Amino acid sequence: MWQRAFIVLLLSLSWMSLPSAATVTEAAQPLRQVTLTVKNMSCAMCKYTVENALRQVEGVKSAKVDSLKGTAVVVFDPARVTPERLAQAVSDAGYPAAVKP
Repeated sequence: MWQRAFIVLLLSLSWMSLPSAATVTEAAQPLRQVTLTVKNMSCAMCKYTVENALRQVEGVKSAKVDSLKGTAVVVFDPARVTPERLAQAVSDAGYPAAVKP
């Protein structure tokens, strides 16, 4: 009797979806922050355009742009996006950008 219950338990456990090791590792990665240098921001709307371009990138948690300093500080998930991809998104919006060393 107990053997049948044990087999049923094992079978039910085998049907459960358990997270893979890669999923656990990705979830455990902390968020990172990067500063980008951004050129050609000459008006008040430039700041909002750059912030919007960054916030549309998957993996970005926040973006704060300082048009006077020509910088963008971005908090992002490194498992989903790279700093280079963030700079490319800003450049694609019309503002040449690079990862600040």
